[in-house]
Amino acid sequence: MMLVPDATNHFTADVAVSVESALKEIGLSMVLANTGEKAAQQDRLLSDAQGLRARTIILQGAIDTPRLREFVAQHRNLIFVNRMPASGMAAPYVGIDNFQAGLSVGKYFVERGYINPVAIHGPRHYSGSTARLDGFLAGLGEGARVRQFECAYTMQAGYDCAQSLLENEPAKYSIFCANDMIAYGVHRAAIEKGLNIPEDLVIFGFDDNRLNEWLAPWLSTVRVPALDFGPAIAELISSHHADNPQQAKDVILPFSLQLRQSA
Repeated sequence: MMLVPDATNHFTADVAVSVESALKEIGLSMVLANTGEKAAQQDRLLSDAQGLRARTIILQGAIDTPRLREFVAQHRNLIFVNRMPASGMAAPYVGIDNFQAGLSVGKYFVERGYINPVAIHGPRHYSGSTARLDGFLAGLGEGARVRQFECAYTMQAGYDCAQSLLENEPAKYSIFCANDMIAYGVHRAAIEKGLNIPEDLVIFGFDDNRLNEWLAPWLSTVRVPALDFGPAIAELISSHHADNPQQAKDVILPFSLQLRQSA
């Protein structure tokens, strides 16, 4: 059984498709459920998975709750995906090193001489969001003055943050977005203001979801290999590592900076 935070998010969907395809290759079926980034919904679905006697529970974007901690302590069949388990939870993780990815973007901004850095980051109580932000700040260097906006991983949230940023006296901002969906919203707000990308505004995304090839070929972003998640997770399950989380090693997938027009 796989729990996802937002089934409408294209990157999330791509990871889920990758997992389902890889599990079929080893003779397993997958049940997909959407938590909607709601802790109560996640905890209810964990109980459902227990009732279904799921061989493995794959948590993409897990939310740290007392019920989840209890579940991890009592069961040995969980795999965390894209958001590392919180401290004290012994279970394997499959995903990129979010801190290093954010660090690479921050260093790239410094190398390019970008000014007025802005971070539109995800909710701080999610470990991946915090790691990306902390890495970005570290890449910019000590003493860097960075405007920060915390928001959901949606186009609307990115649009609203950009409107707030751009409503005052114009300045050339260099914006690091926590995912590509946020970057789409920022881009729309910038175009409505008559700004040119990247002359008036630098935009950098995160994920490089499949829509970019068709709708946003201009977006510079961190590429996370969505289609590599499935094989890595299937390998953990087939080798029985998921049954022994304290012995299983995390699978850290590679990321890369995809440099295009926006930055």
